[in-house]
Amino acid sequence: MHPPDARLYIVGLIVDCPYEPNPEGCALHDIRQKPLRERIEWSKQLTNEEIQGIISVHKKCLAEKEGRVGFSET
Repeated sequence: MHPPDARLYIVGLIVDCPYEPNPEGCALHDIRQKPLRERIEWSKQLTNEEIQGIISVHKKCLAEKEGRVGFSET
């Protein structure tokens, strides 16, 4: 995922979890409890490496929730 697309993806994830309403074990749980403006400002401060890390964790979590076996990020 290219950086501009990845940043937009993060904005979507800080609005809501695509699987269930703000699960407590999620790395973005606390940020989702803040006002939307604050979440967006927070996302603007993330480095590309931080964004890629969050997306990687999200994809693994989503695969587990969907029960996919042998999930690969590629």
